[in-house]
Amino acid sequence: MNLHAHPGSLSKTSSDDVGARVSLPVEGMTCASCVVRVEKALADLPGTSEVAVNLATRRASLRLGTVGSAAGVIAAIERAGYTVPESITTVAVDGMTCASCVARVERALTAVPGV
Repeated sequence: MNLHAHPGSLSKTSSDDVGARVSLPVEGMTCASCVVRVEKALADLPGTSEVAVNLATRRASLRLGTVGSAAGVIAAIERAGYTVPESITTVAVDGMTCASCVARVERALTAVPGV
């Protein structure tokens, strides 16, 4: 099964009633001004909090509220002039025996932010 994600390294690190914590790579940042620009773009999104952008690791992390989405985060980064690299991840899934199993796995995967 191939998953097309923005990006494979988009990760959901926790979830609670406040929202999901996500982390993703950002390409094109070269200085502290770039970091501030990305942080501002993310902080201006409805439902986001705890925004942090790290130049050394070239990653952005934030907490998404109930109205936030990974797609909105990626769009905001791109509007600020930077990119989120896309990757394809192949996952082997054992134990599926019918179309119902496939549908259940697909539903679970599409619920993951960025997939």
